[in-house]
Amino acid sequence: MRIIGVAAVVAVFFLTGCTTENVATKLPAPPAPASSFTIQSSGVTNGVLATKYTCDGLSYAPPISWSNAPAGTKSFALTMHHIPPTGDKHVYYLLYNISSATTTLPENNTSIGLFGINTVNGKTSYSPPCSQGPGPKVYIITAYALSAEPMLSVAQSKVTMDILLSAISSSTLASAPLSVTYTRP
Repeated sequence: MRIIGVAAVVAVFFLTGCTTENVATKLPAPPAPASSFTIQSSGVTNGVLATKYTCDGLSYAPPISWSNAPAGTKSFALTMHHIPPTGDKHVYYLLYNISSATTTLPENNTSIGLFGINTVNGKTSYSPPCSQGPGPKVYIITAYALSAEPMLSVAQSKVTMDILLSAISSSTLASAPLSVTYTRP
C-alpha cells in the first residue's frame, strides 16, 4: 500500500511538471520570529532596586526603559506593585497613556504619561517602596504594550491598578515584567 502511495505522488509531480524546487517556492515563507518585548532599569543591579528609589533614599521613581514592542502598539502603560504576606496589593507606580514613541521613562519621571493613584498615600504620583519586616521584598514593574489608549470611565484621581488592568485587558498586545528586590536596612 505504501509503494502505491509513493508512486501516486511521483506520478503527480511528473504529470504536472512540478519539482520539489517548485513546490518549495510556492509555499508561504515561515512567519518572522516574534519580537520579545522586554523591560529594564538602570536603577536595578543584579535584580536589586537601588536604595535611591526607595523611602530609605531619595524616593525617586527609577528610570525604566523597554524595547521590542509588538507591531500595532499605540500606547504603553506601566505598573509597579508588591504583594506582602497579608495578600493585599501595594501599588507604587501607575502610569498610562504613554506615547507609543516613548521607550524610556527618566529617573524621577513626573511628566510622561498620566498617573493613576498609588495605594501608599492615594496620590497620583510615584510612591517609593518602604515595606516593613525583615528580609528582601519583591516588587514587580510591568510595562504593557497596548493597541489603543485605555478607555476609562473614572477621573484620573480614581484610576487604580485594578481599574487600569481591566480597561487594558482587551488591548494588551504584550507585557514585560521585571521583578526586583529591596531589603530595608
